[in-house]
Amino acid sequence: MSNKVKEDWNAGSDQWYADNTSDGVINKIISDPMWAFPTPVRAMLLSAFPGFRGKRVLVPSSGNNVAAFAFHLLGAQVTSSDFAERQLENAKCIAVRHDWNIEYVCNDSMVLPDIKDGEYDLIYTSNGVHVWISDLPGMYRSFYRALKPRGRYIMFELHPFNRPFTEDENDSYRIKSAKPYEETGPFEEIPRYHWRIQDLANAMTGAGFAIQHMEEFHSEIGTHDCWWYRTPEEAKADGYRKSDWKQNPWAALPQWIGFSAQKPEKP
Repeated sequence: MSNKVKEDWNAGSDQWYADNTSDGVINKIISDPMWAFPTPVRAMLLSAFPGFRGKRVLVPSSGNNVAAFAFHLLGAQVTSSDFAERQLENAKCIAVRHDWNIEYVCNDSMVLPDIKDGEYDLIYTSNGVHVWISDLPGMYRSFYRALKPRGRYIMFELHPFNRPFTEDENDSYRIKSAKPYEETGPFEEIPRYHWRIQDLANAMTGAGFAIQHMEEFHSEIGTHDCWWYRTPEEAKADGYRKSDWKQNPWAALPQWIGFSAQKPEKP
């Protein structure tokens, strides 16, 4: 990833962690580790792994580490990897406070130089990873290399169908076109990428993965994923009206996309 991206994440990490990994979030994960995953993603995980005890799980581009914490609490041996050192330092402080034994590795997800071949049963990425990835095929080759034979890659991300649109600044219930779907970037000074469904699928299959399942799904009312709102309190006060596609046309589109893919027994 570019140095600009890394510097930006390191500079904003303390505030980002304060905003995204509160004690309330941690307490909910402790109470129910599966809370960390949207319902359709939870179903994909449990279909692939009825139990996680003793499984080796890699969470690259681990961000707020909510998934890493959850997998640890489910009994997995977890490696959390991120390219921004400060992100890992903040996550490690939370893990130490709770006596959670999680391995932290500072690596770029596109190459994962310190991750050994064939070590993991599961690699998991959540929303907000792919927008920073300039070499999508390279990242999936790294994931494929790190997995054991028959190991799984499971993910969810912002649905690419949302990328061409933006909110009308004069009416939040209206959408307007921002760009063609085919334009994938890089965009902005700190480079971001808007990968399409075909880019995701082709990068996975090109690396050798067999896609087992795909989900396209909506934001869940009453969960930590507010989507249309800044806070759960704001959503509740509005009666979740923006989740109703009859009132908010943008809500007719799926907000999220998920994949479950497998590394074959033999190449």
